[in-house]
Amino acid sequence: MTAVKEQLGKICGRAAKDIKDYYIAIILFIAYNIIVRKTFHAFCPFWIITGFPCAGCGMTRAVLYLLTGRFSRAMNLNPAAPLWAAFIIWFFYMRYVKGKTPKRAMMWLGIVCAATLAIYIYRMIIYFPSYPPLVYNRRNLMLRFIRLLQGK
Repeated sequence: MTAVKEQLGKICGRAAKDIKDYYIAIILFIAYNIIVRKTFHAFCPFWIITGFPCAGCGMTRAVLYLLTGRFSRAMNLNPAAPLWAAFIIWFFYMRYVKGKTPKRAMMWLGIVCAATLAIYIYRMIIYFPSYPPLVYNRRNLMLRFIRLLQGK
């Protein structure tokens, strides 16, 4: 039992150090989240500005569906979610449980990003603009700005 407590203490200590080191980014992220959700009822800056979904659209909900065992719903929202969940679990395990910064983390992150982009391109060709979350936001800021310039 003492070994478990000691390991948990190390994990919490590592996490606390990261929170301390990145607290400004965490605060800014929370503030951004609150502001854009209250203002635009969305989170994705790409979707808010351009009206087009990004490669990560639906990712948060997809990961939550994965975690609750609803795999079909997760895959419908964003098929890249299992890749991201696996990467995040691996990274957190290495960083907080093992106490190591994974040497190949950037390589694996690049692979996950490339796969996510490939899946996104395929889905945009096949499903856009009528298959959620791949829908067009007609109230996007860019279109509003263009209409403002045109005097409409």
